[in-house]
Order: sequence, then structure tokens, then C-alpha cells
Amino acid sequence: MRGAARQLGAIAGSVGWISATLLLLLAAREPRQLLVRRARVSLPRPRQRAAGLRLAFLTDFHAGGPGTSTELARTALYLLESWRPDLVLLGGDYFDQGNMVETTLFDVLARYEHVYGVLGNHDYRRGTANAEGIARFLEARNVHILRNESVTITVERQQGATGTIELVGLDDPYTGFARPEMLKRPLPPHPRLLLAHAPSVVERLPVGCADLALFGHTHWGQVRLSPSQTIGFLDAAWYLDRWRRKPHARLQRGWFWEKGMLVYVSAGIGLTQLPFRLFASPEILCLELDPAAHDPQRACDDPLRYVRSSTVRQTLQREERR
Repeated sequence: MRGAARQLGAIAGSVGWISATLLLLLAAREPRQLLVRRARVSLPRPRQRAAGLRLAFLTDFHAGGPGTSTELARTALYLLESWRPDLVLLGGDYFDQGNMVETTLFDVLARYEHVYGVLGNHDYRRGTANAEGIARFLEARNVHILRNESVTITVERQQGATGTIELVGLDDPYTGFARPEMLKRPLPPHPRLLLAHAPSVVERLPVGCADLALFGHTHWGQVRLSPSQTIGFLDAAWYLDRWRRKPHARLQRGWFWEKGMLVYVSAGIGLTQLPFRLFASPEILCLELDPAAHDPQRACDDPLRYVRSSTVRQTLQREERR
């Protein structure tokens, strides 16, 4: 019996080592697999004048960060060109730990007419003066940084058509700079989009304050072993929040229906603290507004009622050789 127990113990140990090795191999490979999530989105308040508008959302670049962060960001910006977005939205954390490294990474953004962004907690990591320096750096590259501000954007499109949206950009919620009370005013006749770095601000938003909200920050846990859309002790980011003594955001990954609006929380692009990801692939989000994309068979509070999505996986090595 003891011999059989020892054999079972040895087998279990071998399985454990093999599983750990496979997980490490996956974690090393995953940051080199950039997902391009494309979706047609029917907003809860369909507005025909905005139909066909193309939006791109990129967040959590962490330039200068560990592992492949900078290369991933460069690939993401390269892939953006093929989407031909009318509006480019950036979700913050441009430099890891707020350390502004010398780079031409963001220069490509100057070719787009409408580029707007918000600041993230890493942008404030070295203080408000450093955050303002990052904002000026991006503004010199045609990025309009919104800090508790709103702007009405009219996009000239093909055949003389135009599309109008209101964009509200909140300053970073994670560091306490967001002012969500500015969203208490009534919705405009055209779509209102909300952009902020961290989804924790959702708890402070008034009901029905926007049609679509886009967030980053969570990295989907970066190392994710929890299968749910919420964060838990099986996710690396859970420990980072506890270390910073910050509450965990209830919304962590993917599509949600919250406060009468459609919400997406992105896994972001770069890496921080750890040089790898696991089951939380880096991504960019490409959206096209399309009133016909809804599924009336689903409940009104099911986010998939409003979204038709597909995913394209790009290998980082392929782009590096170009």
C-alpha cells in the first residue's frame, strides 16, 4: 500500500510540474499574441446620424514597461491603420510607472484627425506635474487629453455625411481625480460616450448618464486564473490592488450592462510589474456603430443584445519583421 501511495504521489507531483511548466510557457507566449476585437455595436438609444462611425479604443500601453510592452504598443498602433477609425480613444497609462522614456511610439497618432485620451493611475505615479508633462507630450502628437471635460465631435464622412457624438473624458478614478458629477446633465440628442481609465468609477455614475462607456486599467488580471468577469485571489491584479490599498473594481473584463448603458472593460496592451500575461491577452477594440446590430431575442439588460463581435489574433513577431 505504501508503495502504491508513493507512486501516486510521484505521479501527482509530475502532473503538477508539467502543469506549472505548461502555464509558464503559455504565460511567456501570450504577451506576443495581440487580439484585435472588432464589434458592430447598436447603442441603447439608436441614432442614425452616428451609424457607420468607426471607433478604436486602445489603453494601458505601459511604454518602457517589462517584457514586450513597447513592442505590443507599436504593433497595436500599426494595426490601427487598417481599421481606418473616425475616432481614436486612448484610456491612459501611457508610460509604465509614469516614467517618460524617450520614444517615437506615439508619433503615429498625429495622422488621425480625431484622437482623444484620458490619464491613468500610472501617469500620476510620479505626481501631478509629471502627469501634466505626459499630457503635454501627447498633445504635441495631436492627442486631446480630457480631464473631467466633454467635447462634441462631428466627423465628416464619405459622400458628405456627418456623424456627431458627445465624448466625456473623466480624469483618473483610481487616484481620485475623476469628477463623475459632471455627468448629471441630460443626455444630448446624439450619442454620449464616456471614457475613463478605471471601471471603479461606475459605482459613482448616475443612471442613464451615457450610451457607451470604455475603461481599461484592469489588464483582465494580467495573470488570470479566475473564469469569472470579476476579480479574485486567482488573479495577479487582485494582489496589486491590495498592495495599493485600493478597492477592487467590480467590473473587470469584457462587456457589461450597467447603469442603463453599455460598458466595455479592456485587457489593455502593455504589461506592468510582471513580464507576462496568462489568459488575459493584450488587445485593441475596434467598434462600428450600427443600429441593425442588436439581437431582439436577448434581454434588454444583456450586453450581447447590442454587440456583434469577432476577434482577430495577430502575432507580434510577424509585425516586428515588417
